[in-house]
Amino acid sequence: WLVFFAWLPYLHVFERGVEHRRQLLRMGFVTSLVYVLIMFNWIALVTVPGLVGMVLLYTVVFYLLFVCINRIYRAWPFWRYVGFVSLLLAFEFVENFGELRFPWFNLGYSLADYNILVQLADVVGVVGLSALILVINVLLYQLLPFGQKLLLARKNSPANVLHPLRNRRVGSFVLSLLIFAVWLGYGYKCLRDLPLEKHDAGIFVVQPSIPQDLKWERDQYYKSMAVFKDLTLKAAADSAKLVIWPEGAVTNYLMRMPEIQTDLRDILDAAQVDIFTGFPDRTPAPENHVNSELYYNSASLFSPDNFYQAIYYKNIVIPVAERMILLDQLPFMWKLQFGQANWEFGKELRYYESGGFKFSPSICYEVAFPDIFHRMALPIDPASGEIQKCDYLVNITNDAWFGTSYGPWLHAVMARFRAVENRIQIYRSANTGISLVVDPKGRILAKTDLFEVKDITAPLYTTPKVPLISKIHRYPWLIVALALLLVAASLFRKIGRPL
Repeated sequence: WLVFFAWLPYLHVFERGVEHRRQLLRMGFVTSLVYVLIMFNWIALVTVPGLVGMVLLYTVVFYLLFVCINRIYRAWPFWRYVGFVSLLLAFEFVENFGELRFPWFNLGYSLADYNILVQLADVVGVVGLSALILVINVLLYQLLPFGQKLLLARKNSPANVLHPLRNRRVGSFVLSLLIFAVWLGYGYKCLRDLPLEKHDAGIFVVQPSIPQDLKWERDQYYKSMAVFKDLTLKAAADSAKLVIWPEGAVTNYLMRMPEIQTDLRDILDAAQVDIFTGFPDRTPAPENHVNSELYYNSASLFSPDNFYQAIYYKNIVIPVAERMILLDQLPFMWKLQFGQANWEFGKELRYYESGGFKFSPSICYEVAFPDIFHRMALPIDPASGEIQKCDYLVNITNDAWFGTSYGPWLHAVMARFRAVENRIQIYRSANTGISLVVDPKGRILAKTDLFEVKDITAPLYTTPKVPLISKIHRYPWLIVALALLLVAASLFRKIGRPL
């Protein structure tokens, strides 16, 4: 809830004006340090230099953002709040693109524990939730005494349009209440009235909790498969029809090694269920490639009577951690090795059917990307041009790298936002947790604790609703365009002195 107040100090600094950029650099460093140490402290468990690198990278990013915001405040004071909000939203949104994409900074995710507020994501998406948070900050700033004093000191200020001062404060207070009333009202209506149909689909999620330091050891493979077999047989005895294993559950090249396929077939024959699992895969590389083979983080569905189905290759890989950046543009980067696998990018989504229900999978941090989830949940039939909504989505991951830190929780709750944005149920299998099942209302129907060895299941709920955000999910580009326009305009206007 502190997110509704968190930007007040920044608003006050920009309202006064900053004359020396070194002050903005210090602000950028402090902001980056706080953000990264809270949001990404778990990266130190994998690489301390990587954590330091993130602090430095985001110091530069925030410094540039603050320079632009400060310029707009001083050059176009009437548009300063629009500039403040649009630039911060543009920063959040553009982190969805490029080889350095890592969209974990969204303010909207701070509402993860307030499911009633998350419901509006099916209209405005997580970017829209961030926008409302920033607008609330701006309105609250105008209610504060020191904020009022600076607002009235400006000649070209929206505050001076609504004299006397009391009217301005009343207007901000009423507008804040109105926003929350509509926001909460919409959330309540969705939680109460969204039509859901219940199905006994027999979908189970497995959490084996294989230690990360042992997972890829040669001797661990058979021990891990024994754990998977035991959990799968228990699920089968409890009416399972589909059992979901986590990312990289099979640690060998399953599709290229007949002896490993035999191990999985034995479990399929014993349990007589479908199994969806992650595994590494490789294919021959084209001529002139630096490697002889291409490697993929992959997954597929396996059935007792249909073993060979299309393989899903992870479309979005984690920069540096899973693939060094700019390998195609700068071939010498192949020589840099920090323990990453250098997976290739998958280029297609996949759709599978089990027990009469259709689903599409994602792997690991793909859950942080709303756009790919829209395409997974709401594929368009090429023949009719109409949306053919999936019945549910599957997300598999391995968060064992992050121990008992904040990372696994933050990663897991993103599933709530993707479920609401698409009004679709999500089954999430994480090696060491947090595994969960989220329904189309964002309710967590079942979940595990970290490092539990456990099966979980929940009935499948479907709804015919196609959310508005799936049709307008590109609207943040308008915000990016507005931010760029204000920055460009501020460069051609004489700036005023700080207050």
